[in-house]
Amino acid sequence: MKTLIIVLSAACAVVAGYFGVRYFTRRDLGFTPARKYVRNLAENLLHTELTAAREAGTTPETTTEQAASL
Repeated sequence: MKTLIIVLSAACAVVAGYFGVRYFTRRDLGFTPARKYVRNLAENLLHTELTAAREAGTTPETTTEQAASL
């Protein structure tokens, strides 16, 4: 139990330190490329899903406008 508390405290300190450094330096610190990659991957998967639904002749549950607002 003591080890778990130490690990959680260390993780919280690392996260708080990251956001503190990011706030005071006004820099992104390298996560923008990962965010762009994930966003592009999600858009490609959505496009694939919509295309498959159109080819099958069914209407997908969400429209492109609804998915874009998520």
